[in-house]
Parts: sequence; structure tokens; C-alpha cells
Amino acid sequence: MAADVVPTAAPVPLPRLDPPSSRAPFVSLLDDDDEFEDITSVGRVTEVGAPPPTPTLNVRNRAVLVRLDGALAGQTTSIGDDGVTIGRGRKQAVRVEDEGISRSHARILCQAGGYYLEDLGSSNGTYAGGKRVSTVVLRDGDIVHIGPRVSFRFTLTDEKQERLYRQLFESSTRDALTGTYNRQHFDERLDSEVAYAVRHKTVVSLVLFDLDHFKQVNDRHGHQAGDAVLSHTAGLVHPRLRVEDVFARYGGEEFAIILRSIDLPGAARVGERIRTAVSAKPAMHDGQLIPVTLSAGAASLGCSTEETAAELLAAADRRLYLAKGAGRNRVVSMG
Repeated sequence: MAADVVPTAAPVPLPRLDPPSSRAPFVSLLDDDDEFEDITSVGRVTEVGAPPPTPTLNVRNRAVLVRLDGALAGQTTSIGDDGVTIGRGRKQAVRVEDEGISRSHARILCQAGGYYLEDLGSSNGTYAGGKRVSTVVLRDGDIVHIGPRVSFRFTLTDEKQERLYRQLFESSTRDALTGTYNRQHFDERLDSEVAYAVRHKTVVSLVLFDLDHFKQVNDRHGHQAGDAVLSHTAGLVHPRLRVEDVFARYGGEEFAIILRSIDLPGAARVGERIRTAVSAKPAMHDGQLIPVTLSAGAASLGCSTEETAAELLAAADRRLYLAKGAGRNRVVSMG
């Protein structure tokens, strides 16, 4: 018996697809009478947006001077369109406390898109690239010497890098908790200030102060409360000092203030002003007020037979302990 044969359906012819025309019909998008349906009837329209933005590269369009020597190594000064002046005088943009520097020593000018270093008739000269100069064009990376001991690096940089320079300097000289100068920077500045005062026969004073019963704050309220008290105290002291005063965390709960051109009675008044401000405003931590008082010792360079940084520090420290022994919350400037 022959096998059943299932008839196969006739193939359905597919519609013929003409090759796409290389010239698509033009559709005006500017005619107010056109409708979107008319546009889409031509075929799929691909919208092409604006090209992706070109990545912005850091532009080295900022000039700075970076200090290379001494306690201020790393300090960064911006050079604007008006340039900067360098010298020992109080009105100089870059003030350098060094006996080898003239009051108005040198300046850097910005002209015709370039930077020029000019000596201002200084006694000990201005140097670039190891050569004494009167006027010279500065190039990126040039080392500039002002007098025999002070040096800077001239650098072309961008905003991000300049900000990094400043952050590095701050982190190397500042106490992270209180924002005051750290012990190392204080020691270097004290040596420098005393040496300057001895050379020029001027005065310099020192105030050392210690927070009273600080250990009890940590024991009763915890170390975070202790940190809050330290930061609070520093915040009260800062606004009561001059720009040129050096305020440092000397160690633990002990702080120091170098007072240039202030005699002993003036230093005692500074200490008393700070003591009054701190005792009048308690610190706040976790909603709780914590009273704070301090004891301080004030000394001037002439308080000892030897005019040295070590003797000045020893005199202030001795008077600080006299203040603590006399009942705390006071300033002692004699003894």
C-alpha cells in the first residue's frame, strides 16, 4: 500500500525589496505647514546631537613663587597681573624677615604675557639661575635667590596644582585639630624671631598658656569632648591676635604665642585678654556646656641675661607654673 503523501503548500512569494535609493527624498523641516506625520512617512529619521565636549585640560596659566628655605619652606604666593614686590618692609607683598634682605629688594612684573624679575637696587643682590641680575625673563622652574640665604622657585601652574601647593604647606605647618601652628613650626619661628630681635635691638615676647584641669575633662566627658575644648579655645584666641603673631599648639593642652614688637607689659595684657575671653565662654559638646579656664606665663626677651630662644621659653614656662601654683585661671609675668 502506497504511503500517504501530504501535499506541500505552494510557497508564498515574498514581496520584492528594491535596493534603497542613494537619494532620499528631501523633506523640508522649515515649512510651517509640514506635520510630523509627513516627516516620519519618509522613513526613520536619526537625530544627531552636538559632538561630545572636548575634555578640558589643566591650563598652566598661573604663576607662583614657592619658598624653598627655612621655617616657611613651601609657602606659596600667587603672582597676579600687577606682579609682586619682595623685601623686608611691611608693605611688601612677599615679606621676608632676614637681615640680608633690603626693605624693598626685588619685584616680579607681568608684561606682554611674560614674567620679569627686577632687582630694586638691593645691597646683597638678586640672583636667577645662579647669576646676579638686574632684570631677567623668568622661565618655569627658575630658582630665584634674594640675598645670601632666601630662595624661591618660580613656577607656572594651574589652579588645581596651586591649591595643592597651599594644602601641602598648611598640612606641614598646622595642627590638624586646632588649626594653630604645630610645634616644629613654632620652634623654627621662635629661633627666627629672637635672632631678628637681637640683631635689630627690638623686642619680642612670649605667652605660654595651659588649660586648667584638662585631664578631668577627658576623664568625665571623653576624649572627643577634650578635642572639642581644644578647638573651641583656639577659635576664641585666633581673632584676638594680630596677623604677625605666631599662635601654636605647643603640646597636649598647652599653647604658645610669639608676639613681635610687644614688650612684657603688652604681653601680659594679651595673656589677660585671652584668659578673660576663654573663661567667659564655655565649650559645648553633645549639648553640654564645659567650663574652660587657663593659666598663662608671659615673658620678654629682656627677662633673662642671655637673649636666646631657650631662655625666653624657660622664663615663660617658669611663670606658667607659678600661675598654676597660685590657684590657676591667672596670668603671671614676674618671677
